[in-house]
Amino acid sequence: MTADVLRAVEGSRRPAPGTPEWERDRRAFEDAVPRLPPITTEYEGFPEAHGYVRDRGAEPPRGNGQAGTAAHKAQAAVRSSGKVARPVVLRPIHEIVAEEREPQWLIHKLLEAWVLAVIAGPRSTFKSFIALHWAMLCAIAGRVVVILSGEGAGLDRRVAAWMREHGHDVDLATLPIVALERPLSLNLADELAALAAALAELPERPALVVIDTLSKFSAGLDENSNFEMAMFLSRLATEIRDAFGCTVLLVAHSGHTDGKRPRGASALMANPDAEYIVERPNPIGMTVTVTRERFKDAPALPPLAYEARVVPLGRTDQYGEPVTSLVLHGTDAPPTPARSRAAGKNQTNAMTALREWARSHDREDHIPSDQLAALLKAQGIGRQRKPEVLNWLANAGILTPAVAGHVINRGAL
Repeated sequence: MTADVLRAVEGSRRPAPGTPEWERDRRAFEDAVPRLPPITTEYEGFPEAHGYVRDRGAEPPRGNGQAGTAAHKAQAAVRSSGKVARPVVLRPIHEIVAEEREPQWLIHKLLEAWVLAVIAGPRSTFKSFIALHWAMLCAIAGRVVVILSGEGAGLDRRVAAWMREHGHDVDLATLPIVALERPLSLNLADELAALAAALAELPERPALVVIDTLSKFSAGLDENSNFEMAMFLSRLATEIRDAFGCTVLLVAHSGHTDGKRPRGASALMANPDAEYIVERPNPIGMTVTVTRERFKDAPALPPLAYEARVVPLGRTDQYGEPVTSLVLHGTDAPPTPARSRAAGKNQTNAMTALREWARSHDREDHIPSDQLAALLKAQGIGRQRKPEVLNWLANAGILTPAVAGHVINRGAL
């Protein structure tokens, strides 16, 4: 820098802005500092973007809210990764309509191809058996399946029982299905990359990757953080779903107080392409239902019902006990709800509040989870009593669980 600039910066007397002295020092400073060209990144490898240049110096999102903070973190993560963002290509709408797209199914009207899906339910609702049932159906159809099982021993018995019931004419050795029986922390870049490398070494690309369960494969993830959950799902979608053109099915536990949504951050319910909720109306019954209300490209369909049956494997363990496992069979019979006890104070207050809600929402039958929680809280029903009240209302036929809430049966009120 020149001596004049140094005096302007370090001198004890600073000229007032707008004075001739201030203008003189500003011009001297600009002349002394070399002008640098803007930092740009040229897109390469994208034919549709040849000739385009993107300015990397975009200002980070403003605002003090959580959305601004999350967006700033996401932008910083992309920059620090060293990856070039994909170009934004705007297409004429008539070209999009002319493609006449249709849903692509792995299992017709049940599981779509190339999606990130979540199947969630409370414990003991057979959701792992459902995921295995779908995986085996895909493998029987000749599609490559990968099962990540972190729940411990038992996969061998479940597969053996399934083959006895549904695949007795098929040689298990010929099925294109592989498995891992230990947890990974897919929240860590190294372990996610190791999984991707293992998938790339398969003779054929996988059509379905089952992750059972989410909690076993996301160590270190704050499941209540929308930002962390959204980033985790985004990495799975990019590194697994998109990289291999496959479906990723996450098995997750539902919330402690709301069995109709996955546990943790709402991003786990909002960000996936498809969602399935499993319900076991009678805790001692063997029939469960699975919703089909949210697909990526297909319209909503009625729920499915499965009946779990005990299958002996024809051998005994070291204690002389018969070795068995459960296998699911489709059924048209609706689950039999558990018999409801007589209504107590909390149940009565909840029914009164639901009647008031139904009167003020005469054109709506779906009550969202947050509104229902607020309604019960206003009746003095806290978090500890809420599951008991909701179970009673469901068993009494007053509420039917639905995605992100419940449906009110006005006739039962």
